[in-house]
Amino acid sequence: MTEHAADIFSEFDRIKVRMTQVWQQALGPPGAPRFCPPVLEPAVDVYETADEVVIVVDLPGIADQEVEISVEGRAFTLRGERVARQGHPGRLYSQMEICFGPFERVLALPAEVDADGATANYQDGFLEITLPKARRQVSRQVRITLR
Repeated sequence: MTEHAADIFSEFDRIKVRMTQVWQQALGPPGAPRFCPPVLEPAVDVYETADEVVIVVDLPGIADQEVEISVEGRAFTLRGERVARQGHPGRLYSQMEICFGPFERVLALPAEVDADGATANYQDGFLEITLPKARRQVSRQVRITLR
């Protein structure tokens, strides 16, 4: 084989490795259902009342210890991982749509909150986080008297 032919095959090998990496990124981790994103983004509802901001996250099949929540300023971050269910020998799937792997959601909160007063409730696959709004400094008028 000539040196030129070896260079061509080396280039093909490099392209093959890169294409494999691109496909793995598009399809998710090995063994994952097809076309799942590398990082899942759970659906959320965010609403506020006069006293609090409430975030409801759709997280079926997630154990509470697999969820991490942080609040910094008006940025809310939720992350964790949906662990793959154990496969069973002898099963031949004809359809596989349930994605697993890491998930993350970063939201801008509609108001300043007091993260120390946060509460969370997980029921029926929905995680509800209640964040009390931060107390605002009430402005007041100061009267000045001249002497």
